Amino acid sequence: MNKSQRIYLNTGDTENQNQDKYIKVKLEQDVDNLEFMSLSLGTADVYQNFNADYGVLVGRVIANEGIGIPNAKISIFIPLTDEDTNDSEVYSIYPYKTPRDKNNEGKRYNLLPRVGEIDLVTGDIKPKQPFGSFPIREEIVTNESFLNVYKKYYKYTALTNNNGDYMIFGVPISTQTVHLSVDITDIGKYSMNPAAMITNLGYSPNLFTEGGNKIKESKDLNDLPNIETQEISVNIIPFWGNTTNFDIGITRQDFRIRSVLKNTFIIFGSVYTDGDKIQWGTSSGDNNEVQRLYQNSNSYEGIGIKSKHAGIVTEKIYYYPSSITDAEIIDGTGVAKMLILDSSEYSVYKKNGDFVIIINCNRDKVKINNDNTQTPVEESFSGGLYTSFKGFMTLEISSDTFNLDWSKDGSKTKLKPIRHILKFPQTANFDWTTKTFHSFRNETYSNTTVQEASKVDSDIWRQQHYKFCGGCIYSIARFHPLVYNDNDHDQSVYRGWFQCDHVMNATYTSAEYNTGIIQTNDIGYTGNSYFQMPYNSSNGGREVFGANWMNLSVYLPQSGWIYDGYSYNDECPRSNAQFTMEQFNTTYYMENNNQNIAGTYVNTCSFARSDYHWTDFIEVPKEDICALNDFQCKGVKTLVDGVSIPSTSYDLKGKYRSGCIIPSGQAISWTAASPQYGGKKNGYPTCTCDCRTYLYKGFDSSDVINYIIELGVV
Repeated sequence: MNKSQRIYLNTGDTENQNQDKYIKVKLEQDVDNLEFMSLSLGTADVYQNFNADYGVLVGRVIANEGIGIPNAKISIFIPLTDEDTNDSEVYSIYPYKTPRDKNNEGKRYNLLPRVGEIDLVTGDIKPKQPFGSFPIREEIVTNESFLNVYKKYYKYTALTNNNGDYMIFGVPISTQTVHLSVDITDIGKYSMNPAAMITNLGYSPNLFTEGGNKIKESKDLNDLPNIETQEISVNIIPFWGNTTNFDIGITRQDFRIRSVLKNTFIIFGSVYTDGDKIQWGTSSGDNNEVQRLYQNSNSYEGIGIKSKHAGIVTEKIYYYPSSITDAEIIDGTGVAKMLILDSSEYSVYKKNGDFVIIINCNRDKVKINNDNTQTPVEESFSGGLYTSFKGFMTLEISSDTFNLDWSKDGSKTKLKPIRHILKFPQTANFDWTTKTFHSFRNETYSNTTVQEASKVDSDIWRQQHYKFCGGCIYSIARFHPLVYNDNDHDQSVYRGWFQCDHVMNATYTSAEYNTGIIQTNDIGYTGNSYFQMPYNSSNGGREVFGANWMNLSVYLPQSGWIYDGYSYNDECPRSNAQFTMEQFNTTYYMENNNQNIAGTYVNTCSFARSDYHWTDFIEVPKEDICALNDFQCKGVKTLVDGVSIPSTSYDLKGKYRSGCIIPSGQAISWTAASPQYGGKKNGYPTCTCDCRTYLYKGFDSSDVINYIIELGVV
């Protein structure tokens, strides 16, 4: 049985940071391993040269008063010898007699890579922007000159592990110059990107390229905001023992970098809407026909993906400040204290409907202990790192895309458009055992001034939020609901629906009356297939998408509502039931109102009903982003076994929304995979659940996967 002996160091203790500069311990004879910090050393290595004249250097690279920094480079600097000064081949590679000397490229001594390398696990290139001069492994093993220099001058080098710890074994005993090279854009889970460095660390935008997504090139490492180098003189004590006392000596040297790191997460996605002068609802035909509220105003041409339009997205990020306790969030009292994150407090990039948002964590502050365990700390603690963020987001298409000041005028009634706004995440509590919603009011947020009993459902909707974790990347998912109605006479309203509404069926032949459906192929109208949107059902030869989840991109429909000519429609201002459940004799959600969203913020005008427009955030691994970028097609349809269309040997790792997955372990409570009757195979409500995953990178010139890679934030 192996036996270990732990050596306790005060590494990272800011109050006693020099207490353990040198450590001597009594070694028991039957010890197999020595353990210190997150490192270990086998005594077989120790006894191999037990009386040798060398030492062991250990330490941790620290930021934020105790956070260990991964992938920092440490070396014992070895000056160029007089002999090699006259060797042009060696001198061209290693001209350093002091760490401040510069090579023929004008770069001082450093351990940073001169080219980026592909991470075989994630497919990511690291670092995104290489500024160093250190040869990569392939160059060292294939170039004899590089290999000889490496063996002689870089023989004592180390990388910090995931905990920020390093160890160099066999260091010559004497005063040595210990060098540190750090690139804060390449430190694993704590890596900063240019946008975050400007917004969160306060660096001048002048240090970055236009748009702030890249760092300006410089040969002088001191001019680069992401690079930090340090040298410290350290007296290395012997690592030795004898048969009498078995003393072990260890030299410790920590480094503290100047940058104050912020833990961030990313939300990205793509948004599109209906084209100009296109909406679900038309005034053609008899004015009292409810079916006209469901008919696409451009008929079959208007249901095609070709008719859509990428827009400028407007986001609002509601969040719980750290002063709101988890108990207040759980019991609902914290909603009244929520705030909207000011645009100056996060970084956002937008292009052709695509968006990428970088946000600081602001909750659950921790410090890292000597053994790499995390300990929660109070807000007043000067160091540490926030690890999470709780809140929700609303998305809408800006009126700058094209305005909605037009109408569809019939002979007696007039319709004007509403462009849907969605909250992320949102759901409703549907009971799949009884096939009913618990409240029989669809448990959507509702106009409490008319129906006070709906207050409970509205409060639940306000509380629904998501917990984001630092270092993670998230995208958006939306369930595309369908509501069909081609009845040619006026109808009564019952439990949030018109009498002849049919929900979640993509197969109705008259697709133009199936609000929300999108045709993806060229049957009837050519040009749809160019946009490469995946489909989940067929409708009379038309390949269509609807009644299921779409990941990465979101469609925000435009619905028309009767705003004039009420007398010809039972005195009712109305819209189709896909937009709102409150169609009868009210314009509450068509016009500005005072309904509370969260905190002190009001106005739910244009918010689509939450019981059918389910939305969610999805975590997207970096390797999936790289794999999706390799797909030539904009749309991806992935089967449950991981086989994708278009075919690829890569299995996506993320848990994306589909008709089969009920998320767990989130702040929001999901009781079903999809809204009532949705998420079924072939878009037909009585089929079994559809376990395929649908992803769409963005409409037309949008491609959010390409965009997030282009920005260099992953």
